[in-house]
Amino acid sequence: MHGAPHWQVTPYTIPLGVGAGLFVILAVYLLRRQTERRLVPGATLGALLLLASGFWMGLYALELSRTDFAAKVLLNQLAYLGVAPLPLLWLAYVLRHAGLDSLPREAWAALGTVPVVTVGLVFTNRWHNLIWDGLLLTEHDGYVVLVNDHGIAFVGFVVYAYILVVVALAVLVRTLSHADGIYRKQTVGLLVGGLAPAVGGLVYVAGASPVPGLNLPALAFALTASAVAWSVFRHRLFTVVPIAWESAVESMQGAAIVLDDERLVLDANPSSESVLDRSLVDSYGRPVESVLKPELVAAIDDAPNAEVSVTIGGDDRDLLVNTTPLGDDTATSGTLVLVRDITERKERERRLERQNDRLEEFASVVSHDLRNPLTVARGYLELARETNDDDYFTRVEDAHDRMETIIDDLLTLARQGETLTDRSPVALSTVASEAWDSVAVGEATFDARIDQTVDADRGRLRQLFENLFRNSVEHGSAGSQARPDDAVEHGTTETHDSSDDAVSVVVGPITGGFYVEDDGPGIPESESEDVFERGYTTHEDGTGFGLPIVKSVADAHGWTVTLTSSSSGGARFEFTDVETGAVEERTDSSGN
Repeated sequence: MHGAPHWQVTPYTIPLGVGAGLFVILAVYLLRRQTERRLVPGATLGALLLLASGFWMGLYALELSRTDFAAKVLLNQLAYLGVAPLPLLWLAYVLRHAGLDSLPREAWAALGTVPVVTVGLVFTNRWHNLIWDGLLLTEHDGYVVLVNDHGIAFVGFVVYAYILVVVALAVLVRTLSHADGIYRKQTVGLLVGGLAPAVGGLVYVAGASPVPGLNLPALAFALTASAVAWSVFRHRLFTVVPIAWESAVESMQGAAIVLDDERLVLDANPSSESVLDRSLVDSYGRPVESVLKPELVAAIDDAPNAEVSVTIGGDDRDLLVNTTPLGDDTATSGTLVLVRDITERKERERRLERQNDRLEEFASVVSHDLRNPLTVARGYLELARETNDDDYFTRVEDAHDRMETIIDDLLTLARQGETLTDRSPVALSTVASEAWDSVAVGEATFDARIDQTVDADRGRLRQLFENLFRNSVEHGSAGSQARPDDAVEHGTTETHDSSDDAVSVVVGPITGGFYVEDDGPGIPESESEDVFERGYTTHEDGTGFGLPIVKSVADAHGWTVTLTSSSSGGARFEFTDVETGAVEERTDSSGN
């Protein structure tokens, strides 16, 4: 039982011991993670700060538990191994947290000499009394405490320490003023952790402690332990360091989201609200699967750069999702997800692709379709020279007309854009009549049973009618087929001769648009899906561009074109989604 009286129990021993143990556990945790996974810079610095704090608090807990003078003095001296570097470690960590750790090495070396000198003076105090003028034991509330009468060197160290602490607190306040999201919460945690021992130290140095000899800064660090532990495990304090976040990410136009290694949302810039399913504030700390659309989550898992189509606010958008690991090659501490809206770029690419398709068609026709009538023309020209027969010159002229028709179709397809720049209200009956006058042949008749105004490009609308009328006239009666022309996508189900009745073409209104129909042989259902394909034709003189031109004009206006059969069995083209004015169907017939 010898030595038992040298131990005592105080109400401060347990909180100090718990705080010290918690600091040491956190420090070991961070050092282990830093060694095995090489996480972000700053983890080692944070671990050293926790170790120094834990060492000081642990030794002070032991000092309070002892009653003999020699043990208390020794433990008090050893505690300075943790006390002396704490202010410098705290300042270094705060500067690292704020991204301001750019002091030159000479400055850090100068600041580091004060803790080293202080520790040296502590262990040699018996020869100079610069740290303590006197040490004595006193009893308070039934337990023994060590009372220190401080010397001039201790006062100097306290001034040094509080200058560093005040600077660190000022940096934290500045960081807090423009921090956001998870980093704001981290900074608040650090502020709370730094203020508690700072206030306790002021009370202790001023001699205003309610318990003489009680080291209030050490007790206050028990509160700091709780604040730091809460920040580490709740907000991943040491997982991602927010250096230059505001300057690098906050001002970005695209969404930027930081995930930790458990795929929880650590932070997001204001632009991220456009892709989040929750509010920005409500997304912090939640799994990414609960705040982003499934398509975006799949893109994060898919590849470093993935393109996805997502519906946002009722609009279909093309997004580029870029994921960047935050860490080294062996492990990551998190992921930076950048989401950019590339809808306009993708639309330009699609337009360019369609233009390239038209160029390919142009090259195909130039190399193939033009070569046939050119060969024919050359052949008949040779025969004309040999025989002086004028009939051959007529056939040469027909071949040239054929080439001119093909060239006109190609120019139409090459020049027309996918958007319209000159739209105005135009009367369908007027434009249709003008188009009919330019293509009508033989005994074909035309009836405009409509008084309707549409918002359209007048020239392009006339192209639409011209190609439809030409298609009907050339395939509706045998008599009119003598003249070769474009737009001959009609297939025929029977043979017509000169005795057949002339074709009749009608333009009339329907709900949400208008129709163009004829009473010819119609288009077989098996070909109805193909007639709008460029280059598709069933006629030996056809180019396969007439009805595709019709569809291009309709698409440029935002109209929908549907091919069906008229009541007489002919072809009927219906145009819907058309912005129309007054509609009045006329029952009288006016053949032109």
